[in-house]
Amino acid sequence: MTKIGISKKTLDSVGKIITFFLVWGTFLFLFLPIMFVLSMAFDSRKILAFFPPRGFTLDWFVVFLNYPPFIEGLKNSLLLASLVTVVSLTIGITCSLAIVRYDFKGKEFLNTLILSPIIVPGVVTGAALLNMLYGYLRMYNALPNLIIGHTILTMPYVVRTVSASLVGFNRTLEEAAQILGADELTTFFKITLPIIKPGIVAGALFAFSISWGEVNLAAFLTDPFTTTFPVAFMGYMRYYSNPAIAAASAFLMGVTAVFMIIIERTVGFERFVGLW
Repeated sequence: MTKIGISKKTLDSVGKIITFFLVWGTFLFLFLPIMFVLSMAFDSRKILAFFPPRGFTLDWFVVFLNYPPFIEGLKNSLLLASLVTVVSLTIGITCSLAIVRYDFKGKEFLNTLILSPIIVPGVVTGAALLNMLYGYLRMYNALPNLIIGHTILTMPYVVRTVSASLVGFNRTLEEAAQILGADELTTFFKITLPIIKPGIVAGALFAFSISWGEVNLAAFLTDPFTTTFPVAFMGYMRYYSNPAIAAASAFLMGVTAVFMIIIERTVGFERFVGLW
């Protein structure tokens, strides 16, 4: 009986082929829907239709920019995302310093609590906040309610990026500054803050972009006078089915892409996921 064997070279070739198809299959699975949406944003047809587009036009971007709820939503989302970024950074930097540098009772619970909004669906968080803020606390102003809700969602990302910067921090630099006469506050602003700046910038960009595009939680906390852009977008889809929807989506994707590029150039995605 002849024994049939497979050489190592053959196995390596098969592995490379499988890896190639898996990588490109994943890439196409993720990016083909985005390409379809972008193509529909420039489609000359009057309704959302299947790919490919029948013509090229910028009219749907004009419709998008001339729709008052979209413009008002953009203003509200910009203000909200800016305020949420400031609040998230203030709380997130403090929590990161406590979690990374100090050992105290309940530390693991606090860390889990801060990161839990990543796991809990936004719909659940929104419904819970609606019941608490409107029902128990009688807070009927949408803007502060949205700030609270969005801060809860963005906090894990700020804490994650700032903590990653603090983990490899050389604390002898702070000790040297204090030996030379600097107090703790001066040391923090002159030594600590500049060194962890990449993590802070990345956290700020994540907080802004997440708040900017959040719709699940915002749908519960908005009111007729304060509506975010994603909520206005969802409301538009209830009554209209034209490529202006794709134009609005393309605008959101463009803003998000800009933030992702800034994050990559500033700190790198490896720092965020903790690879180095």
